[in-house]
Amino acid sequence: MVQEVTTQSWGSRIISAFWGILAGIALIVGSFILVFWNEGHGLHTAQSLEQTEKVVTTAPNSPIDQKNNHHAIYFSGRAITDNTLHDALFDISEKAIKLNRKVEMYQWEQHTETSTQKQMGGSEQETKTYTYKTVWSDKLIDSSDFKDKTGHENPESMPINSKSQEAKNVTVGDFVLPGDLISQMSGETPVDLSKIDLSKIESKTKKPVKLEEKEIYVGDDSTTPKVGDLRITVSEILPQVVSIIAEQADQTLQPFTPPAGEPVSLLVMGHHSPAQMISDAKSQNQMILIALRIASLIIMIIGMALLMKPIVVLADVIPLFGNIVGMGTGLIAFITGLILWTIATSIAWFAFRPLWAVGLILIVAGTCFLILSSRKRNKIIKPAK
Repeated sequence: MVQEVTTQSWGSRIISAFWGILAGIALIVGSFILVFWNEGHGLHTAQSLEQTEKVVTTAPNSPIDQKNNHHAIYFSGRAITDNTLHDALFDISEKAIKLNRKVEMYQWEQHTETSTQKQMGGSEQETKTYTYKTVWSDKLIDSSDFKDKTGHENPESMPINSKSQEAKNVTVGDFVLPGDLISQMSGETPVDLSKIDLSKIESKTKKPVKLEEKEIYVGDDSTTPKVGDLRITVSEILPQVVSIIAEQADQTLQPFTPPAGEPVSLLVMGHHSPAQMISDAKSQNQMILIALRIASLIIMIIGMALLMKPIVVLADVIPLFGNIVGMGTGLIAFITGLILWTIATSIAWFAFRPLWAVGLILIVAGTCFLILSSRKRNKIIKPAK
């Protein structure tokens, strides 16, 4: 563990805070853009899925019915390939749709914790604490930028790299699947590594190599790993049943674009009905919509906080006073950010969901009317003595 202490003067903090106003404006504008894009994209995606569900036709995967050309179709069948994927390092050859070699190396990782303490006069002392722990990572961690390099050196390169391969020719019946559908396939299974020539890996890594269950371990002892040790797994996606909704384009498929404008190209593993596939896609779209709504709200609040940051810094001449002002501006930033976000969302709803917007206004207006009416009645009706 190592600590780094720096002090920023009050004047420097004021300059930074005023520069932060520009960042705050950019975040607020970005939040507005995200709100409009998210509401429009979410609605159009939902509409596109609904429109696709109404027109999708169940089609045979063999023989191909040309009457369905340039129409949305659904079919289910076994995805197969005649391609052989080869991993030269392990001398593995598999008739698989995907072949993935995953290599992880045991390495040092730096973690930084930052704490700040306000000083009399408005300056601020920042303390950064750097700690180190070992982790398994499939990417090389550069230790040259570590604050404390002594005893935390990582290897400069991965002796063996991860590698992913994908079959070029995958078919379901007489249909040839395009790359965007192949990329949606999942369901990996481990490759049997019992016949691997481990001496080839030993000569490449200059370390002991052993096979442990479905994993190759490169190092002395997997129970007490050392920095630079490797663990390697190989997995594949074998021919299996898939269900697809897309637009028929002669012998292949392409995304179907309904009137709402968002392309629809769905593939799921196993046999699923088109209704279930559309329902699952709608649920996923709704989750993304909600997640981006939360993200846009957080961005808006951060933007408002940055706009008010100069007030806090000016008050920090007396730290206690600055803390009180900071709490107040934080609350104001939250409320104003929420109000601005609500306004942005309401405008977006007027543009994309007018009935929802009108309904929301009626609910809010009705709630306000009931509250005001209740207060008036309480003033008129006095309790009996």
